[in-house]
Amino acid sequence: MANQQMGREITLEQFIEHYKNEDILILDVRESWETPFIKSEKVIHIPINQIVASIEKIPRTEDVVVICQHAVRSIQVVQYLEANHNYTNLINLAGGVSTYSG
Repeated sequence: MANQQMGREITLEQFIEHYKNEDILILDVRESWETPFIKSEKVIHIPINQIVASIEKIPRTEDVVVICQHAVRSIQVVQYLEANHNYTNLINLAGGVSTYSG
């Protein structure tokens, strides 16, 4: 994934292609009661309200795709972590997992 400026996003199609061809890390910020989108050891599940308390679990050395249902929470998490904790490796899944129909 190309290195870009703050607020970078990836489309669902790009995400699926990277998921198939690379090891990418996924940060799922949905609540635990929401239906899981991907089951993998490369998924870190931290609900949005626990991000601050769990910040040490979010890597800084590899690209991390941040996902939620409709991309509202994931955008908030990316913006918060970039602005307040100097993260530069976060990518938002545009539209969220709700855009997945397969």
